[in-house]
Amino acid sequence: MSVPALASDVVDVRSAMSQGEYVVAYQQAEQSGTAEGYALAAEILLTEIMLGDVKKNKKQAKRARKLAEAALELDPAHQNARLQYAIADGFVTRETGDVSAWMKKLPQKTEAIVQAYRRDFPADPRGDALLGAWHLAIARKAGNDNAEKWFDATIVEGQRLFQNARSNEPDNIIIGVNYAFSLLALDETDFPDTEEARMILSHIAATEPIDHLGDVLKGYADVALTQIENREIVSDYAGMFLDGDVPVIEGND
Repeated sequence: MSVPALASDVVDVRSAMSQGEYVVAYQQAEQSGTAEGYALAAEILLTEIMLGDVKKNKKQAKRARKLAEAALELDPAHQNARLQYAIADGFVTRETGDVSAWMKKLPQKTEAIVQAYRRDFPADPRGDALLGAWHLAIARKAGNDNAEKWFDATIVEGQRLFQNARSNEPDNIIIGVNYAFSLLALDETDFPDTEEARMILSHIAATEPIDHLGDVLKGYADVALTQIENREIVSDYAGMFLDGDVPVIEGND
């Protein structure tokens, strides 16, 4: 495939993704047979998980990880393939049962993958966001004390990493929503303060989305902001999103 033709295909795939036409975008990306196409196909599958459009998140995440692997076989240095591989691996770890994940040391393996991405692409704030999400996800599942004892993961470090990411891309809705929701989903005894999450969600409310995914996530952020005073409700809502489900307020769905 010639370079101009490949560039045109990538633009078409990105355009379809931007408009929320994920099925069309996936077919074109996956059939390209290129590293760029496979990486985009993986990104599309992971976007569908984030939107709650998938019945079996773990299965889809594994598909995305295989596509990222295929891209890396063609181009080991492909940045988006590296990024999507890290995101997919994180989803697989999150969807694995606690005991099984602990026995297989999946959290540590995921951390190593994210750390390698950050090392090789230090200018990309998504690396910090991914590692911040890892810390907060471990703290959410295990509790902050056990997270630090078992995995050296802490809420404080998760905050620091996410704050670094947002300082570089303050208007990135994906980073902002994931950070705010990761804070809100924590056990209230570990992290009772909602002020930082409120500030992030308020900022997102004034941010103009650039694509379909951003538009949907902004809608989620707006709903969470209306419920910020009720920690139990907003925590459940944020947790649904982080678990790959469409978040709903009980009684309003």
